[in-house]
Amino acid sequence: MKIENLQAKIRPEQTAVIVIDMQKDYCCKGGVFERRGFDILPVQRLAPRINEFLRKVRKVVKHVVHLKMTKPPELSSSVTAELYDRLGIERRYDPSYADFFGVLPRDGDVVIPKYKYSGFVSTYLDQYLRGHNIKTLIVTGIATNVCIESTVRDSFMRDYFAVVPSDLTEGTSPEAKRASLSNIDLFFAEVVESKDLLRCWGLLS
Repeated sequence: MKIENLQAKIRPEQTAVIVIDMQKDYCCKGGVFERRGFDILPVQRLAPRINEFLRKVRKVVKHVVHLKMTKPPELSSSVTAELYDRLGIERRYDPSYADFFGVLPRDGDVVIPKYKYSGFVSTYLDQYLRGHNIKTLIVTGIATNVCIESTVRDSFMRDYFAVVPSDLTEGTSPEAKRASLSNIDLFFAEVVESKDLLRCWGLLS
């Protein structure tokens, strides 16, 4: 990684920070992550790191987008239902688990509901980004190997630069996270540490 190249790519006026799925369903007891047997402690510990990052970068980056998984009954999917049935998982959806966990939108932030793993599928994310001349996405949140990788793949297909700070995501397991970050870095986006971004913006204390 050349810091000069990264610095040029993440100019604040063309960059948005994306926070994916920091919601109770993936972070709290009784949510789908825990019911699938995933360890929720890492994602709970992720929230303070994202908050601290946002606290610093809001000084220079004006666009923060929270993607929120939403499951309206009228968009129920037989494909998703088949997945849970095949895995033997009872998916009792409680709307209260859609609430944000740990990382709450602030005034001026944008909240965009999504209905699939990717934040670009059937949403207005692309329209919002292009309308504000955004060229680069800093992608954070959960899960590295599911919604983050899916969103980053689609950002690449739409000709956005994407940067994934490895310490600001968590996967369904440490092994899944490592494999996903390797795949992302090889094919779709640049993987860095959050301190590299803060250094580029002159925010590293």
